[in-house]
Amino acid sequence: MSKRHVALLGVAAAALLTWNIQPATAQIKLRVADSYPITHLGVEFAKIWNKRVEELTGGKVKIDYFPAEQLAKSADLLDAAINRVADITYVGPLYISDRVPLSTVAAIPLVGNVSDPEALSMAYWKLANNELNEFEFKPQGVRVVRASVTFPYQMMTTKKQVLKMEDLKGLKIRSSGGIQEKSIEALGAVAVSIPAPDLYPAVQRGTVDGLVFNLPTLPGYKLQELIKYTTTNVNLGLFPTTYVINEKSWAALPKDVQDAMLKAGEESVAVEVKSYLAREVKLMEEFKQRKVEAYTLPDAEIARWSKTLDPVKKAWVADLEKGGKPAAKVLAAWEKLLTK
Repeated sequence: MSKRHVALLGVAAAALLTWNIQPATAQIKLRVADSYPITHLGVEFAKIWNKRVEELTGGKVKIDYFPAEQLAKSADLLDAAINRVADITYVGPLYISDRVPLSTVAAIPLVGNVSDPEALSMAYWKLANNELNEFEFKPQGVRVVRASVTFPYQMMTTKKQVLKMEDLKGLKIRSSGGIQEKSIEALGAVAVSIPAPDLYPAVQRGTVDGLVFNLPTLPGYKLQELIKYTTTNVNLGLFPTTYVINEKSWAALPKDVQDAMLKAGEESVAVEVKSYLAREVKLMEEFKQRKVEAYTLPDAEIARWSKTLDPVKKAWVADLEKGGKPAAKVLAAWEKLLTK
C-alpha cells in the first residue's frame, strides 16, 4: 500500500466517516439517526433533507438513515453524535432539557401571539446556527445542521373539555419536559413527562388525561384516534427540533459539503411548513369523522392564560442565569428574530 493510501485511510479513521476511494472521486457516507417512528412526519422530513444533501453535493455524499431509535434511544441521541455512534443525530431539546436548556427557548409559551409558522421556524433555524451553536452545542462537541419548530402546541384531552383554566385542575397532562412542564403546572394541571414514542399507550391506558401537542404531527403517533377535544387557538409553546453533527466529523468535511448541508437545512424550513399545513387540513377532516371537537377559546380566556403563563418566561431566564447560562441573551435574540 502506498504512502498516499495510508494517509487517506488515516484521515478517514480520524473523522470516523466512511470514505469509498474510487479512481476519480471519494464518496462520503454519513449515518443519520433519529427516534421518529416510521409513520411520523419527521421521517419524511429527514428523507427530504438527506436526499437534498446528496443532490447538492452531486452524489459526493451518500446518507444512510436510521429512524425509530435503531441506533440509540431518544434520550441518548445527543451522546450518539458526541461519541460518533452516528455522524448526525436528532436532538429533541425538551427531552433532554438538562443537557441543552437554552435550546428550549422556543417552548416558552406565547399565548395569544401565534405567529406565521414559516417565520417561527426560520427564526429558530437562525438562532440555532448562531447563539445556540455558540453557547450550547459547540461546547459539547457538536453543531446544528438542521433546526425548526412545530406549529404551536394545543391543549388536548380525552374525557373532559377544557374551556377555562379551572377545568385543568387535577388533570394529568403529558408534557415533553422542561418549560412545557412548568407551563402545564402553572395552568393548574399535573404535568407528566412522557417521550413521544411512549405516548400512545399512556393515553390509551389513562395514564394521562390529555396532552399538550401540535396538530400536524398528531397522526404520526396515531393520537387522533384517542383524543376527544382540542383547542386550536392556544399557543403553549413550540417543540424545537435539531439535528447535530459531531464537530470533528464536520471539520473533516469539504467546504462545499458543509455548505450543502446548511443550504439543505435552510430550504427544509419552507418544505416542512407546507407539509404541516396540508396535514392540518387533512386532520381537521378526520376530526369531523371521528367527532373530535376542535374549538377556540374566547379572547378573554386566552388573556387569562397569557397572564398566568407570563411568569414562566421570567422563571426560565432566572433559573438558567443562576446556573451560569446566558438565557437573557438567548431570549433577547429569539424575541428579536420573531419581530423581524
